[in-house]
Amino acid sequence: MAAPIQKFWQELKRRKVIRVAVGYGVVAWIVVEVASVLLPTLLLPEWSVRLVTVLALLGFPIALVLAWVFELTPEGAQLERPAEETAAAPAVGAPSAGVLERRDSAVAEPGPPAGDARRSIVVVPFANLSDETSQGFFSDGMTEEILALLAKQPDLRVVSRTTSFALKESTYDVRSIARMLNVEMVLEGSVRRAGNRVRIMAQLIDPEQDAQLWSDQFDRELTDVFAVQGEIARSIVGALDLDPNCCPKPEVATQEPEAYDYYLRGLQYFYSLTESGVDIARKMFQQAIDIDPGFARAYAGLANTESITVQWFDHSPARLEAADRASRRALELAPDLAEAHSARGYALTLSGDFAEAAREFESALAIEPGNYEALYLFARSRFAEGKMAEAAALFEKAHETQPDEFQAISLLEGTLRAMGVDDEQRKATTKRAVAAIENRLELNPDDQRALNLGCNMLVSDGQVERGLAMARRLLRLAPNDASTLYNTACAFAIAGRDDEALDLLERRAGMGGLYREWVERDPDFAELRDHPRFQSLLGRMSRPRVAED
Repeated sequence: MAAPIQKFWQELKRRKVIRVAVGYGVVAWIVVEVASVLLPTLLLPEWSVRLVTVLALLGFPIALVLAWVFELTPEGAQLERPAEETAAAPAVGAPSAGVLERRDSAVAEPGPPAGDARRSIVVVPFANLSDETSQGFFSDGMTEEILALLAKQPDLRVVSRTTSFALKESTYDVRSIARMLNVEMVLEGSVRRAGNRVRIMAQLIDPEQDAQLWSDQFDRELTDVFAVQGEIARSIVGALDLDPNCCPKPEVATQEPEAYDYYLRGLQYFYSLTESGVDIARKMFQQAIDIDPGFARAYAGLANTESITVQWFDHSPARLEAADRASRRALELAPDLAEAHSARGYALTLSGDFAEAAREFESALAIEPGNYEALYLFARSRFAEGKMAEAAALFEKAHETQPDEFQAISLLEGTLRAMGVDDEQRKATTKRAVAAIENRLELNPDDQRALNLGCNMLVSDGQVERGLAMARRLLRLAPNDASTLYNTACAFAIAGRDDEALDLLERRAGMGGLYREWVERDPDFAELRDHPRFQSLLGRMSRPRVAED
């Protein structure tokens, strides 16, 4: 009986019935108390207080029923659906977000590409059981490191980092998660850190059989943390009857626990993809480097931070030089690190050296053929260079490595438009992108990146009003966000709303850091190419380059 009760309790929380019950109880108590004092002073009959009490009691079950049946969204009350039904049809939108309305027509379920026979797994973010809640960055870092090691196993399909971390506050049970993401296995665990000691507990679950395939507990010094990550990864690979020898041993990135702490904090802030978050990430990576000047991954993290600043916020020579310097140093320290080659390729792309960038991305992929970041960034580099066919192939391959992701498939759709590909082929890709985005919003209704790309994909899919409604909602929520301004400009441009698109694009350009090479080739602005305002905007964008050595 424990499992059904727990399941029912999770559903009550998911539908916010518990929150409604508590809120109603508090408000009802206040109303009755006020009535018991106020009504007699107004010389109303004694029974009037009892009437208020009875009405409050009668309203309680009604409020609970309404909370169970309906979800209140910015677009109005919408019917709720059971978690099982949602998990069985993951590609539909999330009514609780009031963003993507559910459709009667079926859309493709995100899952492995046709013919993908790999075993599949999702790593749920490990729970932080440390006394200090601020240690959440450490448990997140452990999750990410184990996930990255598993992703290097060629016979294993691992759900992407962004999808995994969208589950962090989720109330879905493991069976619902597995069905939603179309995976066989779920890895979950916990991390407890005290001083220089860490205890890691992990278990591998077969959700359909409700069976624990493997579990273990590791008590180690912080200096042994990389070895523990490798042990866990190899144990999981062995439990899935795969060849553990194909699972690479983790690199001992640093011998300084404090430097590793700062590195993990940097990653946590970097993935926020906000200007303030990226700025903090830069400081965290620099702190890690100050403690351990030989920490190659910290240099790669710093290089990526500088590069994303260039791409979105500050396209200045100083930032380009910082990205160039950090990526060079990462490679000097670790020439066999795919992450370093990828970071170098990213920096070179933004400085316009596409040929050298291609060589670095190819080096990264020679070391790790399935490295999603290298494939995705290489595809963006080819797009900016104007080599659309190669960009399309790389976006497709990046999506194949992580079929749950939505960024590469969305940019593939735009690349196919830029190539003038047959409408039927492009439309099939558009629907795949919409399905992936809706699936992500089912897990995390507030995923800003999914919403930004979602408004474009909906308009491109012919759902113009829904896409523009999402764009307008985004502009209300984040009116000064660089990515929101750019992507909503794209949505309005695709819809033929030229003046609104140009207004948004000019606002975005006024913030600085707009990536000219991308804007020039973005197919969303195809109909604006000859518009005087668009030409004037391009003319104001410089093409800074890294100073020659």
